This record gives sequence, C-alpha cells and structure tokens, in this order.
Amino acid sequence: MKVLLSRALTWSIALAFATVFVVGSSAAQTSATNASDHVMRERIATIFQETLKRGEFRVEREGQLPVTARTFFPPTTEHLEEVRHYGEDAIPILADYLVSGYGFEKYLAMHFLGAIGGKSIIDPLRRVAIDDPSPSFRSTALRWLSTTPWDLAAPIIRQAAENDSSEDVRSQAREILAKHKD
Repeated sequence: MKVLLSRALTWSIALAFATVFVVGSSAAQTSATNASDHVMRERIATIFQETLKRGEFRVEREGQLPVTARTFFPPTTEHLEEVRHYGEDAIPILADYLVSGYGFEKYLAMHFLGAIGGKSIIDPLRRVAIDDPSPSFRSTALRWLSTTPWDLAAPIIRQAAENDSSEDVRSQAREILAKHKD
C-alpha cells in the first residue's frame, strides 16, 4: 500500500510539474506572439509613414504661404518584399488601414494586401469592394480581388457587377468577369 501511495504521489507531482511547464510555455509563446505582433505593427506603420512621405512635396509660391501637396506613391520594392515576408500575419494589421479616413492609406493597404495575395486577403478586400462609400476604393478593391483565387473572388465581383451603386464600378466588374471567361 505504501508503494502504491508513493507512486501515486510521484505521478501527481510529475503531472503538476508538466502542467506548470505547459501552461508556462504557452504563456511565454503568447507573450512572444504579442511582442512580435507589436513589432510587426510598428514596422508596418513606419513603412506606411515612409511611403506616404515620399509622395509629399512642398509648393512655395511668391507672396503666399507654402503648401504641402500629396500624391500617391507606390511602395518601394523593399517595402513590398518586407510586408510580403510577413505574410498572413500582416493581413489584420493591413485590414485596419482599410477603415482609415485617409485615402492614401487605404490604397497602400490594398497594394500590400495584393502583394501578399491568396485567399486570406479576400475578406478585407470584399468589405471595401461591397461596403466602402467611395466608388474609387470599391473599384481598386475589385482589381485586387481579381488577382486572388477566382472561385472565391468571382461571387463578390458578380455582386458588384449587378448591384453596385456606381455605373463605373459595375462596368469595371463586368470587364473583370469578361476577362476571366476567356
């Protein structure tokens, strides 16, 4: 009986240590994941700032205050590669930029999502293609959707072709559908 009790105690202690190790290891991984997500989020924010800054220039006119003008510049190849390297982990971060009030950020986020590609970018682009108030953003989202797996993108593009409030967006969606029939 003492031997049986001793073995049960030994197994209980071993199980307790194993549980502490697994829970501790899991917490450490979660903490590491949160830290790496934070680092990636910060890096993507920096890439956005650097890219948007490239599209800024100062206009000075005699007798008037200088004005900062902005135009959209696509990201550098290095920035595209870096975000592409983050892969699917970057998609939720980029999706946050799609609800930005700043248009160039939306365009840039769609550009980066297109660089990542694949089926995981479909839902964030679908939300823009169907729900965004701007026909320009809906149109851009449709173009990027046309580069994703067609069986998943086609229903969204068909919906836009039939129901979008903008004739230009409906027309573009019909053109995309026609190109994929060939």
